[in-house]
Amino acid sequence: MRACAATCCKVPGFWYAPGAGLADESVPFISSASPGVEASAGTYLELEARASVTPGIEFVALRYGFFYGPGTWYTREGDIGDQVRQQQVPIIGEGQGVYSFVHIDDAAGATAAALECPPGAYNIVDGNPSPQHLWLTTFARAAGAPAPPRVSEEEALRASGPDAVYYATRLRALRTRKPGASLSSVRARSSGFSSKIGLMSVGIDDRMNLAGQPARGGHHVERELVRRRQQRSPR
Repeated sequence: MRACAATCCKVPGFWYAPGAGLADESVPFISSASPGVEASAGTYLELEARASVTPGIEFVALRYGFFYGPGTWYTREGDIGDQVRQQQVPIIGEGQGVYSFVHIDDAAGATAAALECPPGAYNIVDGNPSPQHLWLTTFARAAGAPAPPRVSEEEALRASGPDAVYYATRLRALRTRKPGASLSSVRARSSGFSSKIGLMSVGIDDRMNLAGQPARGGHHVERELVRRRQQRSPR
């Protein structure tokens, strides 16, 4: 019996322990962080731990990046677009927290592909992580908003609380442990948020299409699913 567990509805893949470089699936979840982040990471850690020892099932954990595309927050018409135009999303401190994204279509494709993949955890992200100060500035410009305001970490703590500061300054980006062999080989439709809007010249530039359309050059999820089915089929 196959059990596929999406460990988060939106971003639990970001709750990895701090360290140098990108976090792959072997890195543990963070154990000491702001209250909301620490509690959420603990919840998903317990979920995965229980599922992984449940008899009679093969457990697959999908750790998604931030969703973008139709119906998500990260479009011109989405919640983040509205908040950015209202100057409600500041760059906090140096804005060095690094975000990983995934198009909603790729997230859906990876979820379907998980029915055929080996058990284990998979980061479902594109290949272009970006620090907050960079993607937010470019997103604001593409959304027709003023440049985002800047606030200090102390100001953000008072106004928005410790979780907001964590995301903006400590978030760690993701990669897959086995490029080309796991579900995260989706690499989001080619090179990230790719298409019309160019959300970030050094990685997001063709990424965040505010109309919600990713680049269509890769279709890596579909190819990977076919490859796995062929490997599993009897010769």
